[in-house]
Amino acid sequence: MADDIKQWLIDLDLGKYVDVFVENEVTIPDLPAITEADLRELGLPLGPRKRVLQAMKSLSGDISNGAGEEAERRQVTILFADISGFTALAERLGSEATHEMLNAFFAVTDAAVLRYGGTIDKHIGDAVMAIFGAPVAHTNDPERAIRAASDLHDAAAAMTPPLSVHIGIASGQVVASRMGSAEHRAYTVTGDLVNLASRLTDLAGPGETYASAAITRTLGDRVQGDPLGQKAIAGLPEPVEVWRIGVMAGGGEGFVATAFVGRVE
Repeated sequence: MADDIKQWLIDLDLGKYVDVFVENEVTIPDLPAITEADLRELGLPLGPRKRVLQAMKSLSGDISNGAGEEAERRQVTILFADISGFTALAERLGSEATHEMLNAFFAVTDAAVLRYGGTIDKHIGDAVMAIFGAPVAHTNDPERAIRAASDLHDAAAAMTPPLSVHIGIASGQVVASRMGSAEHRAYTVTGDLVNLASRLTDLAGPGETYASAAITRTLGDRVQGDPLGQKAIAGLPEPVEVWRIGVMAGGGEGFVATAFVGRVE
């Protein structure tokens, strides 16, 4: 976890404060609860304090400042991650050990998502749903989701006991808004894309990441994978082209060249 906070601070050009955060055992999942008073206590000057607080809004998905009440169409990438063989594992561990294991799993999952600028939508049993592109959008959200998935596979395998996860990723349009009752409203997304990402997770085996073809078309030769052909997805009217995702090439630089449409030199 120390490496996570280290990279996050370096990305903010605040690498000189890495030791302070590590010595005080501040990790990525702790950041949403950090206040300006806490940062002042850590010894950060005014400028770095404001920079950290601003960056934390993206990490925590601070919806009050990042998204309104009205529904809006957004282009997003959704990631579902689920523990493989969870039922048998829970029976073997017992309720208390399972509770501790889930908390540890959610910690590493959330850290991987937040590290790449995603937002945790919800924890569902032993699964996590994350969104890349809402409420905060980036130009490379599909790539961020795939890199988060790769990190999550590694982090889960390094846990005690080691875990294997299966992941589904899908890109497309959703409707994003606050939803709920007067007593509880939360920012989330709805649409067929959510169902697609969840179903891709069900199709994936332990240690695998499955993605819709929209992901591979967007990233081109920067992502390695195996085409699995058309798959029928429950709840969707047409079969979907599915890929088993391998690794991302390079460090995330570059672009995919495509033809101009309706343009001339």
